[in-house]
Amino acid sequence: MIFKKEQLSEIIGQLHEDDVIVFPTDTVYGIGANIHSPIALNKIFEVKNRPTDKSLIILCANVMQMEEIVGPLDQQVKVLVDNFLPGGLTLILNTKLELADEITRGKSTIGLRIPNHPVALELLEKVGPLATTSANISGEPSPTMIETSNPVISRVKFVIDDGETMEKVPSTILDCTQSEIVILRQGAISEEEIKKVLKNKVRCIILKKSSILSYQRKGWCLR
Repeated sequence: MIFKKEQLSEIIGQLHEDDVIVFPTDTVYGIGANIHSPIALNKIFEVKNRPTDKSLIILCANVMQMEEIVGPLDQQVKVLVDNFLPGGLTLILNTKLELADEITRGKSTIGLRIPNHPVALELLEKVGPLATTSANISGEPSPTMIETSNPVISRVKFVIDDGETMEKVPSTILDCTQSEIVILRQGAISEEEIKKVLKNKVRCIILKKSSILSYQRKGWCLR
């Protein structure tokens, strides 16, 4: 069922831990599930026809939620968070919390983001971090608005419609698990912006297409 943003409190009151929800972010519409519910996590893959070897990212409301998952942030990650989050930047970090295999697919890393959208932030503050990916059939374009022609919409009990998203492009994805930051996908935040805030203290590497495909085969979330 499609709800308006004004009904968010009503939705949260009805939302069960095993439910999934489609909601707006600053970049694209996402589909989210409780990070502790294997039932909800598997629903994401079923609803999207998503290959089960692909991992998910986690959206958080704030730095506190991020650190509950990955531990204290190091200095260069703090710089990125302070400058770009909430916003269109996903950070791949080493996880400290034992996460469900449906999220990590056996990896010791996780993608985290704080979305710059009031509906998403309120939802995440009240229900906690959500494992997410874009709310589209796997292989189709990421949705920037709710359209009834999108099969995902008819398969989900809770859908929040807040019109067209602001950025209309997916987030930029950075691998921050190495000494050199790797740009896995260019998106809402540009390479130039990233290099500017890091003041060239950390080298940014943009992967070639062949290398990105290698990361995808390993299950990195490049939605």
